[in-house]
Amino acid sequence: MSGGHRLGTGPEAVDGPRGRGRPSKINRDLIVAAARTLAPEKLTMQAVADALGVDRKALNYYVSDRDGLLELVALDAFESEFRRVDLPAHADWRQVLRSCATAMKEAFTRVGVLISYVRFDGVTDTTVLAVIERILESLVTAGLGVDDAGRAITLVSGVAHSAARETTAVAAGRTDPQAENVAHALETGPPQRFPLLRRLAADRRSAHRPDEQFRFDVELIIAGLERRLAAGD
Repeated sequence: MSGGHRLGTGPEAVDGPRGRGRPSKINRDLIVAAARTLAPEKLTMQAVADALGVDRKALNYYVSDRDGLLELVALDAFESEFRRVDLPAHADWRQVLRSCATAMKEAFTRVGVLISYVRFDGVTDTTVLAVIERILESLVTAGLGVDDAGRAITLVSGVAHSAARETTAVAAGRTDPQAENVAHALETGPPQRFPLLRRLAADRRSAHRPDEQFRFDVELIIAGLERRLAAGD
């Protein structure tokens, strides 16, 4: 990661100046474990330092501010869920991509309110990297170039991210904001105008189903890739 608040990369963190042979008091895993005990709104550098019983400056070896701390916790939650994905050794590339999309959606959903802090350029877990490598291998073997395979995974990630946000909103009792906005706009016009928009908005207001949109998006991506592969592009 880049920027002033990004995570450090050293093997250990120390509580203030460390003399020769002095054992380290904290490390990345301990920081994450302590952060997990705090509600997101109470997650601060000082709160984590207090939970660990160290000086706040000791955390700077890994993370320099609250945004970096939130990124660390969000990425750990994502990695913990994503590494559980099961990709059969001889599965068709389509099934591999579907499994990837579902795993990403579930991982993003697990992150919850910290979803916006997940940054893939911070992924270091070798199990997660192995899963991504397996997905790339499947797509390249099917005939895609490495760059296009990477773009396909990025596209699937965006779809999974959006679906997870909608799933979280529905779980919290919130309706589809886009449908609400359209419905309110249509209320100001004659009832006979825009019948299809009215029907769509009414359907989504009564039963917003983000999983259906998610499956539609994934299948559309797969259909597009099939066309691309068939054309030999």
